[in-house]
Amino acid sequence: MKAIWSVIAGFLAATCAMAPAQAQSVTLSSERWFYGGGIGVGFGDVTYLQVQPLIGYQVNDRLSVGGSLIYRYADDSRYSPSVKTSDYGASLFTRYTVVGPFFLQAEYEYLNYEVLFSDRSTDRKNANSFFAGGGVSQPLNAHVSLFATVLYNLTYSSYDEPGPYSSPWVFRIGVSAGF
Repeated sequence: MKAIWSVIAGFLAATCAMAPAQAQSVTLSSERWFYGGGIGVGFGDVTYLQVQPLIGYQVNDRLSVGGSLIYRYADDSRYSPSVKTSDYGASLFTRYTVVGPFFLQAEYEYLNYEVLFSDRSTDRKNANSFFAGGGVSQPLNAHVSLFATVLYNLTYSSYDEPGPYSSPWVFRIGVSAGF
């Protein structure tokens, strides 16, 4: 775990060090706030809904920081009666634009998730995850952008079984809009 904190701290320190010097006198300009998020849905034997609104602040032309709330709902009708679970949490992220539309991202996520056991009982667990990766953001107009992100969960193997993710890789597509 100590090594993971070192990786995250090193990435954040390097990201801040790459920011231009004028970022030190930043005022909270209303034009620099952005919001958006993602919605995931799935239908079939397992009905799935995820809502993840986000809000962020563009510190300068290359660096932005923000956070999001997370809610996931699943209704698994493969069982009789069906089993319903809910997960909720929050995350904090930082993004650094490398070149053009491409960015690096580091993220911390807290998730309270519901585990389903073979006897159809459930239990709640907590997970702290650290993600690192990158993505691309493509403007659709002056105020709206589409983004795609690929992140690797650095804490994937440290969860108590079963964990909240079935893979260390997390793929996201979403929309963000400026105020």
